[in-house]
Amino acid sequence: MSLMTRKNTGGAKQRAVDTASQVMPLARNAGLAARQSAEDAVAWAAPRVKDARTWVAPHVEQAGIAVRDKIGPAISEKIAPTISSVLVEAAHRLDDSPPRRRRWPRLVAGFAMVAAVASAVAAVMLRRKPDFASFGAEGDSATAAPGTGNGSATRPSAAGSAADEESANGHPRTS
Repeated sequence: MSLMTRKNTGGAKQRAVDTASQVMPLARNAGLAARQSAEDAVAWAAPRVKDARTWVAPHVEQAGIAVRDKIGPAISEKIAPTISSVLVEAAHRLDDSPPRRRRWPRLVAGFAMVAAVASAVAAVMLRRKPDFASFGAEGDSATAAPGTGNGSATRPSAAGSAADEESANGHPRTS
């Protein structure tokens, strides 16, 4: 008689379910353990690969330049430059370090911006500055509206007559 008869099918099915329920947590744990091991391997290898790439990139570039300069004339005028350019391009792709940033263009731009802002402020201040040469002019009090604050109302009359006798630069008038 076979083990898989109608009477035993229920028991075999139950044993398979029991075995699967025992294996599933082990499979989950094995998957998590494999993932953790892979992450650990990447963390260990990444700096070493970067160091290797950083070391090999200049050597590959030097090999490309050597092919172009030393071996090129002996081989061919078409093949050597092609090989050289491929090696130099591979060296640039190998070296994944970011290029050095230069600070002086940013400093020059910053100083230019400060100078532009300072000149704009100076221009605005000069436009807002009142014209002091017109304060002592003869027609100033007649043309100014009352309460404009041009300073003519605060001058005493004696000083006004003295100002009429002198020119704007302080010398007496000769008329």
